[in-house]
Amino acid sequence: MKILLVASGWMEVKLLVDELEKMDEQSHLFKQYRWHDVAVDILITGIGTTFTTFHLTNVLKDNHYDKVINIGLARSLTRELKIGETVNVVSDEFADLGIEKQSEFLTLFESGFIDINEFPFENGFLKTSDSECCSKFPKVRGITSNKSVGRETTIAEIKSKFSAHIETAEGAAVFYVCRWMGVDCFQIRSISNYVEPRDSSKWNIPLALENLKNSVISVLQKISVPVN
Repeated sequence: MKILLVASGWMEVKLLVDELEKMDEQSHLFKQYRWHDVAVDILITGIGTTFTTFHLTNVLKDNHYDKVINIGLARSLTRELKIGETVNVVSDEFADLGIEKQSEFLTLFESGFIDINEFPFENGFLKTSDSECCSKFPKVRGITSNKSVGRETTIAEIKSKFSAHIETAEGAAVFYVCRWMGVDCFQIRSISNYVEPRDSSKWNIPLALENLKNSVISVLQKISVPVN
């Protein structure tokens, strides 16, 4: 079994790598580990869809993986999710790709540039692969944006426009690349803070990172159990 973990920065995997056996280092962005009988490569892409798409495509061109798992922190759009909670993102979409009109924002689907079911989209969404490995976590819908919103007016527009639970800067890009490359992909995120005017005193990044590490280890444990 060979797994690729994709994260935007080393901060998001710094606790996890202490649990793994390091095997090789291809570059400062791409390192190879092992967890028991599972080969675990870690790719650090940088923040945002452009860097993620470029680096992930390059790695998948030259390597075969059984599963790709996008891991990291996320901001919650709903108070129903607790800070520190780990979620399984089952669908994602690009929230900042489209056309801004006088009084509204139109996605590429709404503006007619892309059909909602044009591959790899399903009804306008990019979806996770079916798997039991992430079934213990609450299923949520995500949006991906290169801009981390913080103004009250923008936050209200985002919440009104999209029926999503969490926001990240990479998730939809990972789903998009993996669907085109024919690789099973999943997204596990831990909530570090809420989508609200920026106030880092309300965040809990250490808790989110600790829970993320434990969640990823539980997924690796489940993957490593032979199926009879």
